[in-house]
Formats: sequence, C-alpha cells, structure tokens
Amino acid sequence: MLKNIFTLLTLLIAAFAQAQTDSPFITTSDSVKLFVKRAGKGMPVLFIHGGPGSNSDYFEYTGGNVFEKDVQMIYLDQHGCGKSDNDPKKDYSLKRVVKDFEEVRQALGINRWVLMPLSFGGILATEYAYQHPSVVKAMTYLNCTIDISHSAKSGISKTIELLPSLKQNEVAYLLNDSVKLMDRFFNSFWHLDQAGIRYKLFFDKKENDSLHSAITVNAAKHWDMGQNVWNFPEYFVSFSAKTASIAVPVLIIGGTRDFTIGVDHPKLMQFRTKEVKYIAGGHALYMEHNAELYDAVVPFLSNHVSKS
Repeated sequence: MLKNIFTLLTLLIAAFAQAQTDSPFITTSDSVKLFVKRAGKGMPVLFIHGGPGSNSDYFEYTGGNVFEKDVQMIYLDQHGCGKSDNDPKKDYSLKRVVKDFEEVRQALGINRWVLMPLSFGGILATEYAYQHPSVVKAMTYLNCTIDISHSAKSGISKTIELLPSLKQNEVAYLLNDSVKLMDRFFNSFWHLDQAGIRYKLFFDKKENDSLHSAITVNAAKHWDMGQNVWNFPEYFVSFSAKTASIAVPVLIIGGTRDFTIGVDHPKLMQFRTKEVKYIAGGHALYMEHNAELYDAVVPFLSNHVSKS
C-alpha cells in the first residue's frame, strides 16, 4: 500500500515538474509574465514581432510556422503585448525589452540562438545583438526597420502617390517638417483609411490584410506596449551606426512593394557580414509569398548557423 502511494506521489511530482517546464509563461525579474511558446526542433530561433505592441500569433498562424520544419521557433509576446502581461510600472523601455530577451534565453537554457525580427522588431534585435553579441549566432531580418523616421517618410511618400485626389493643403501638411513626423505618418494612415486602401502599404491583397488583422486582434489580450512605446524616445533614432559593429551573419529580406518600411531601407543596414535578398511582394511576405521566403531563409541558416 505504502509502495503504491509512494509510486503515485512520485508520478504526481514528475507530472507537476513537467507542467512547470512546459508552462507557456516565463516571469521576468520585474515580475511580468511573458508568453513564450516553442515549436519545432533544431537550432533555437527567437521570433521578434513588431507593431510596435503587436504579438507573435500574426506571424505563426499566417505562415511563419513553416520554419518549424527546420528549426525550433520561439514565439515570444513582448512586455504588454498579446498574451503577455501588462507592466503595471509601464516600463516599456528598450532597455527593459532587451533584458526580457536575455532573461528568456537564460530561462530556456539556451547558450546561443538565432534572431528572426520582423518590422519594428528590427530595432529590438539590433539593440539586443549590440549588447549581447556572444549569444547570437545569426540574424534574419524580415522586412525590418532600423530607423522609424526613414520608414515613416516612405509611408508618407507612398500615401501621396496613392491618393492623387488629396487637396493641396493636405499634401502640404504631410510634407511639413515643422509637424512631428509620426503625427504626419498617422495622418497618412487616416487618409488611406478614408479611401479604404491602407492595405496597399503592407499587402498585395485586401483580403489578406483583413485576415491578418483578425488574427492579430484575436490574440491581442494586451496592447499596452503599443499605447505607451511612443513615450520612449530611444526607439525613434537611427540604429544604422550600431549595425556596423555587429559581426554575426545577417540575412536581410526586403519586399519590392514594402512601402511601410521603405523599399530601399536595407541600404541603411551596415552589418559586417550580410546578404540582402528581395522578394516580389509587400510587408507580409511570410503570408503572401511564403514559399519564396522559406527558400531564402533556410539555406542561409543551414550555411551559416551550422558552421558557427
């Protein structure tokens, strides 16, 4: 009888330990629970979502999970994003985000990993790799910005091109350097929304924009970072100079119709060892041109990660 009880107790303890190991949340040093999901096998690859303030679901469930065939994808919802908790202290600083990434790496017992940033995630990945170069094996920048001002100007320019019916004073406002750039950028979104064509900055097809938005919103339990990130000026500088000091291999993927980032944006990235590849498409290549993206990324990982 006692033996059976001991066996049952042992099994319960093992089950509890396994449940703790498989928990989708990691608690950071500032007591915020971050949603972390691992899928696939092989080299660990941290997906760094954009937004700012979005979540990892929009990538995973619209095609990004294709990489799970070759590597272990780590989907992380950042502080105050998606399924991760809001920060009651509202610390959405770049310093805090970088610290989160490092604490997640340590919690998962990973020595070195690959970074796969998307969009605004390029800024986060650049700063992390700049501060922690020894733990980064390689990086794949998917339609990333490292300079929000440069990207915003691209979006404004394309808005004016897409809306020839804009009044002269409306165009003048969008081009007025005395007005805050982000105010003008969001104003360009408003004009595009009025015409029902904002999707043209990001997607090839409107229905893809609708599906993408639905998945993003469905997973957006929290959007606190997206609402507060504008209070942290460190995000709104150029990270071009920092890229020049990063020595790990970097693959830069750009879309020939990615007007929200800027088609020429990869020219700002001065990584010491880099490859630049363009795919005919917009901002969401993982969704609209999945096979082409897969064929560009996987050989890079095979060639560089396996040798490092």
